[in-house]
Amino acid sequence: MNIKTKAPARIDLAGGTLDLWPLYLFFDHASTINFAVNQYAEVEIEVGVESKVDSAAGIKLSSEDRNVSHTFKSYGELLESFQGSHKAKVLPPALWVHAKLARHFFSFWRKTAPVHIKTRCAAPAGAGLGGSSALNIALCVALRKLTLAKYTDEELIGLARDLETTVIDIPAGVQDYWSALFGGVQAIRMEAGRVHRKVFTKQKSFLEKHIILCYSGQSRNSGINNWAVYKGFIDGDEGIREAFRNIVTATQRVEEALERHSYEKLLEAVELEWNARQKLAPTIVTPEMNATITKGKSFGADAAKVCGAGGGGCFIFAVPDGKKDSTTEKLKKAGVQVIDFLVSEEGCVVNE
Repeated sequence: MNIKTKAPARIDLAGGTLDLWPLYLFFDHASTINFAVNQYAEVEIEVGVESKVDSAAGIKLSSEDRNVSHTFKSYGELLESFQGSHKAKVLPPALWVHAKLARHFFSFWRKTAPVHIKTRCAAPAGAGLGGSSALNIALCVALRKLTLAKYTDEELIGLARDLETTVIDIPAGVQDYWSALFGGVQAIRMEAGRVHRKVFTKQKSFLEKHIILCYSGQSRNSGINNWAVYKGFIDGDEGIREAFRNIVTATQRVEEALERHSYEKLLEAVELEWNARQKLAPTIVTPEMNATITKGKSFGADAAKVCGAGGGGCFIFAVPDGKKDSTTEKLKKAGVQVIDFLVSEEGCVVNE
């Protein structure tokens, strides 16, 4: 038996960090707006023949793009791997989420067959594209299929968030899980008592012709930036709260831009979000990224912003009609790593 899943990464346009509870509760009409892209996290589960002897039923975890693997000799060893600690210290960090999810879902399984869980992710590590969360969702969907665990899609999002929080040691948001599970262009609305999404259905070509995605070559830890901002907000830092008010305004302008296919509104929103984001975290842009952004603007782009929490990773340029191809060519000639993308209108898919 083989199960294969893949889930898309995402590009965030505005409202990042607002998806951390309880930040969004302090604003009316808070949302995070992103769109899924064809940078996929993939999972393959190979299941062997059921065994009557537990010790013969090993579990192998492999991250093919990170070139690391680990084998638990039995289900019992997997279940004991987090005893006394939230992380299995014998594991490479790249496999912590793998082990945590496998441990959770196998508690529903009544078989003792050997299992090999293999993963790969197209988005570079630390790129700010939500690749780790896409992998989390792809793993959850594959393991739900294997173990027949009775989770709805929305419950799966909560599970992915909660387990990832115990791995990264700080609160995790939810925007990446929604895009990975459902795909498309969406505003994720956070309200008291519920999170839901507004889907935009005719914005694929608009975004593809106005956005250029670049990778700085420098990975980053989004958790560090988000936690500092989160703590500052809760502590009542007025500068941070004012920046968040501007970010909320930026999300409203992005939504208007998407509804009207207005590049002018999109540009206005990207600039507002970027200025507010830099006030939240001065280290959000590295000197190398800043130099590339300056080049991009000289090549025809109008604005830029980092993806995710910054400090490395990916960033986007907003370019006017007819300028994407020429600007992209100039960036590539200047040695900038441009990631060609398409909007992924489909979320996580599963095949046997």
